[in-house]
Amino acid sequence: MRWQGRDDHTLPAPRPRQGDRHRGAGDQGGPGGRLSSLTHTDPTARRAQYRLADDTGRATDLARTFVDGKLANMRVALLRADRRDPDPLRADVAETLAATRLVLADATSIDQIMGYEGSATREYFRTWRHMFADLWGFTGRMRRPPPDPINAMLSFGYTLLTHEAIAALQMAGLDPAVGFLHQARWGRPSLALDLIEEFRPIVVDAVVLRCITTGTVRPEEADTDPEKGCRLGTRAKRAFIAAYEHRMLTLFTHEPTRRRVSYRVGLGLQAKALARTVLDPDRPYRPIRWK
Repeated sequence: MRWQGRDDHTLPAPRPRQGDRHRGAGDQGGPGGRLSSLTHTDPTARRAQYRLADDTGRATDLARTFVDGKLANMRVALLRADRRDPDPLRADVAETLAATRLVLADATSIDQIMGYEGSATREYFRTWRHMFADLWGFTGRMRRPPPDPINAMLSFGYTLLTHEAIAALQMAGLDPAVGFLHQARWGRPSLALDLIEEFRPIVVDAVVLRCITTGTVRPEEADTDPEKGCRLGTRAKRAFIAAYEHRMLTLFTHEPTRRRVSYRVGLGLQAKALARTVLDPDRPYRPIRWK
């Protein structure tokens, strides 16, 4: 899926009616209207965000925090699953993630941080391969294109979550395109990808696991094309969206505010917290922690 790099979308002007005497730019395919206005008119947070993105030290600190939140929540996800169904591999990987968090604290560059994140994520999904390789054909996290139904669900879910993060960041006055962990690239919502790191295990991964274990989505409900990869069928996609929506409306305790809120509201609260950190370096960003 190609990310839209603009905050507004345009439509071509309507065709002139027969007999119209004046012709405008829209007749040549130019923009004829705008569907949305600026979502935030105060540029203060965005200006601070751009300065912070150019500050290697502070940007690295934030990037480390995003990844630490993700690793902590992946570890809790494994421990929760292991309580229901003990598995030595899950326990070993959970310990690996704990050790990775310790060395992550000493990382001094974005490349190092991304390296730790990548290796930890591969270990995390190794437990999925152990559980689902035979029936679902899952051998690891792969994208562009996803080769199996599990990867298709993961990619679809992360896309839905990223779009929600884009909206939350815009409402908080930040630019979704300029991140700290994910470096700026044309057409990529880098800051939105930063923000969803801590939410991936507790929202999307949880939804995918539930769809698998409850039979909400079945392997045969996906079609695989050698060039386009695996895609969910219509019924499976609707079922997945319903499960995702249910998860986003699920309540949890947002520790930074000590409020019981839905994950959707929590995403917005984290975007606002990130904006406060951007504006005030003395207010560290705190990822949400799954218990």
